[in-house]
Amino acid sequence: MSTFSETVLVTGASGHLGKIILEELLKRGHNKIIATTRKPETLENFAKRGVTVRKASFDDPASLVSAFQGADRILIISTDNIGNRITEHSAAVDAAIKVGAKRILYTSLAKADEVPVTFAFEHEGTEEKIKQSGLAYTILRNNMYSDYLIPKLQHAVASGSIYGSGGDGACAYISRTDCARVAAAALLSSDPGNKIIEVSGPKAWTYAELAKFTSELVNISVSYVDLPAEELSKALAGAGIPKPMADALASFDVSIREGYLKDVNSSVKDLIGEELQDVSALLKENKAALVS
Repeated sequence: MSTFSETVLVTGASGHLGKIILEELLKRGHNKIIATTRKPETLENFAKRGVTVRKASFDDPASLVSAFQGADRILIISTDNIGNRITEHSAAVDAAIKVGAKRILYTSLAKADEVPVTFAFEHEGTEEKIKQSGLAYTILRNNMYSDYLIPKLQHAVASGSIYGSGGDGACAYISRTDCARVAAAALLSSDPGNKIIEVSGPKAWTYAELAKFTSELVNISVSYVDLPAEELSKALAGAGIPKPMADALASFDVSIREGYLKDVNSSVKDLIGEELQDVSALLKENKAALVS
């Protein structure tokens, strides 16, 4: 049983990250948990396990105020509504203020105030809104999910090439599960003060290193083909990805090439008290999927 007595709330709790965070909180023995979602029925299993499930929507500020009642610490999981996130997140911050929450936590983007990702300004804008709220805050700047490497490398194994614009730059990918573990630990942390935590994996990987490791793992030759970002974006759009998302994906590679995503933060391991999963372990676990 957790000795932490405050009530914690997780928004967007029916999403991939949200559900893992709820599992982590329960695993840590915490029993004062509120989960908000547009579709409460999707969290019925958690409701049966003692989680208070409430309906709320970021585009309905009144629903946020109602759902946030009684929460001491509120984790705002960034929405996927690119282009409208500052407005939606600001509504959540305002609701947290109205209900008298003590701390806001937010899942942001690695180096949100400087990284050249097309939508980074939305994360930076949300961070500024939180800083101006007057509430204590913990900002979790998550690096790129290593989980997303699986479909990318599936295609690479099938075609023989990883296409990207990362050059010789590296990225300290981190698994979604480890991001959830960090978020749960931060929600239950008694450390005072405001914090901005760069959440990264235990090792930075270049595309060339990923190609080499994958080749050796599946015994199929995979090479890295470096492209200008403009060409990568066009290729992604040609494959059916909407242009704004294609541009965003290419901008992540630019961020890799320019060194924004390579830093490893050892304090993350200290926060959760466990080892983080390296990309090599993730790929070994998913070896069968890479060649399917």
